[in-house]
Amino acid sequence: MIDRLFAERLIDKLSQFTEYNINIMDEDGIIIASRMKERVGTFHEVAFQLMKGDEDSRVVTKEDSDKGVKCGVNMVVHVNKRKEGVVGLSGDPREIMPVAKIVKMSVELMLEYESYKFESLRKYNLKEQLIHLILYSDDFVREDLTKYIVALNLEEDMVRVPILIECKDSTVSGEKLRQLLEDNKYFSRQDFVDITREGFLVIFKSIDCPIGYIMQDYKYMIAEYLAAFLQYIRHADIKSGIYIGPLQNDIMYYRQAYLYCLWMQKNIRKSGSFYFYDYIVKYLESMASMTEFHTLFLILKQKLGQKFIDNYLETIGALIEKEYNLNNASDWLHVHKNTLVYRLDKIREILNMNPLAKNSDREFMECFYYYLLRK
Repeated sequence: MIDRLFAERLIDKLSQFTEYNINIMDEDGIIIASRMKERVGTFHEVAFQLMKGDEDSRVVTKEDSDKGVKCGVNMVVHVNKRKEGVVGLSGDPREIMPVAKIVKMSVELMLEYESYKFESLRKYNLKEQLIHLILYSDDFVREDLTKYIVALNLEEDMVRVPILIECKDSTVSGEKLRQLLEDNKYFSRQDFVDITREGFLVIFKSIDCPIGYIMQDYKYMIAEYLAAFLQYIRHADIKSGIYIGPLQNDIMYYRQAYLYCLWMQKNIRKSGSFYFYDYIVKYLESMASMTEFHTLFLILKQKLGQKFIDNYLETIGALIEKEYNLNNASDWLHVHKNTLVYRLDKIREILNMNPLAKNSDREFMECFYYYLLRK
């Protein structure tokens, strides 16, 4: 039968395309959703008769409406040849009949799709179903997720962090790697793990830590949890990228937190472990349109010349990578520290900026760097 919350969402969607009043009635003839909110919960005689009888539709004329029933069209909704409820439109039957047929068909298609999604989910356990909803369903509401949280006896407001693991060129099955994560002594019943459609491992790891210490402790807790897994994949010579998203305690934001992990996977392109909080500026810069970047930096790119640009990308890129430590950046570039300083001086002289001394200069130069990379 038609679920009340589902019926309400149907009404909201269908109301975007028609001004007619739409009602959805359950098997007992009770209106469970309507554009006219005051009618919800009231009894609909025609819908009750249609559900209990052999008719599939009934037109209520102006003459019938004088008997207390609204003028309109009511049609039984079928899914797999089974009566699921009744959809009704109020108005002149001659005008609304084509619309009523389209609405009936739309409701049936949406119910069939929901039934298909439910059957698809049945092969997964409850935690896998929950992750499937979080990652792939575009129309879930909080109640959809909460029922899984309750069934799994999870704490809904527990702080969790998404972790996406990409194992590259691995001959070890994803299920084996997943089992390693679940068998870990630091794995909690508040955690859930799955394998995504892309073949990545994704964990929503609970962080049980007082809020006053969470920012200083959560990286250590994740490192402790992943230590045995990392030891295994290193021994198996499996290269991996591990992308740790932001902390979340609202399940409605888990999808976006996971998408931050995906952004890192697509944009960092290196083996190792990476925390989203370390890449917030780069992420925000990636969200800006190229038109905005052109407005800010195009003249510099055009006038400074390719030799300057090549030096800028290599030098500033190394400094960003090594957090502006000159010794580490020169080692990373395989050049003497004095050579790096000479190259940086050329940049500072032309731009009249010093990223080592002034934070605003550093922000400008990093934005320019990411603009050149996107080009």
